[in-house]
Amino acid sequence: MRFFLLLPLVVAAQDTIRVMAYNLLHYGATPGYCDTRCKDQQLRTIVGFVRPHLIGVNEVGPSAALVRRILDSVLNVNGVTYWRSSLYQNTVSSDIVSALFYDSRRFGWLGQELITTQGGLRDIFAYHLYYKAADLAQTQDTIFVVAIVSHLKAGNASSDAQTRAQAAQAIRQYIQNLPSQRQRFVIEMGDHNLYGDSEAAYQTLTQVLVDPAPAGPWSGNATYAFFHSQSTRVQSLADGGSGGGLNDRFDFIFFAPSCTVSTAKVRYVPASFKVIGQDGLHFGRSLTDSPTPAGYSQGVINALYAMSDHLPVVGEFAVAASPAVVSLTVGQASLPVKWSVEGNTLILSACEGLILRVIDALGREYFRGQLGPNEQVKVSLPAGVYRIQGIGLYSFSGTVGVLP
Repeated sequence: MRFFLLLPLVVAAQDTIRVMAYNLLHYGATPGYCDTRCKDQQLRTIVGFVRPHLIGVNEVGPSAALVRRILDSVLNVNGVTYWRSSLYQNTVSSDIVSALFYDSRRFGWLGQELITTQGGLRDIFAYHLYYKAADLAQTQDTIFVVAIVSHLKAGNASSDAQTRAQAAQAIRQYIQNLPSQRQRFVIEMGDHNLYGDSEAAYQTLTQVLVDPAPAGPWSGNATYAFFHSQSTRVQSLADGGSGGGLNDRFDFIFFAPSCTVSTAKVRYVPASFKVIGQDGLHFGRSLTDSPTPAGYSQGVINALYAMSDHLPVVGEFAVAASPAVVSLTVGQASLPVKWSVEGNTLILSACEGLILRVIDALGREYFRGQLGPNEQVKVSLPAGVYRIQGIGLYSFSGTVGVLP
């Protein structure tokens, strides 16, 4: 059996950005159940499963060294070197802070601005980035990214709701005061501790931002079970997280209304918002209760359970520009993947971290998976014609024939 290349590999003129927001539950300060070393391991598993490009986190311990640790021990591991973080600042000396991590192959750093301290509770920053488009030099049309990572006041007392409302007003005002070109791709994400759409904070945020999930009285309401993100546990654990099972929607990714316009440079991918690990069948129950959510390994579910009492939330955005990270031309030497054959087995080897899939002429998928740098996979194939596709950062497509 032998393989031959039928079609050249081509670059797709579009990129997809996956955004993740996650409350890390006192990262750096939970020795009683899952300590920092344990959290590093669980977070590596979760990030490896989600494969985000922009990560907003809450509840990191008050130390620049802990932000750096997430870079060094979780993100920039196994040959990966491209993750960067926001600058550590803690103006109110809070015991927990928020941070942003970004894929520097896609994004460049511009700076950060303090929006509000929420009356001395916690800082909320806006992080300014730009997308590294391949055609920037020709178009001179910079795609700016404003990522706001929020952690609003917890609690269901009226005073707590008022504090959340005041923070939301500051966020709304900040967005409205941005230059017009920086209002096009605004993402506001994090743990908002909102108990329903009737809260003033939610009403204020949705005056300038879009919530991709259904509005309503979601707290303790099984109708919204598919969007509940807290708590992963029924019983409280020694890490200080809340119990009660999955019955609250606290974690959000809001975005600018312009991201819903079909002609926009950056567009929200419809139905891409999801709560990782949530299947809608665990209302008021532990994430680890039967059944295991479809599409998740037991290892990922266990990592989500151990890592935090919150589940991460994700959303995707299509960018109408080629990423300025690689130029693909015909021939294996210039591609981030190489292939060879042994008997009836196609051997794929990644030069860089990437996602690959192999499908036949009818669209049936024989392989889909993420390969790290220099990682190899073997795919057994019957005789036929197959398409090898690179997904995400390395977007390419080529056809390989398999002959008896």
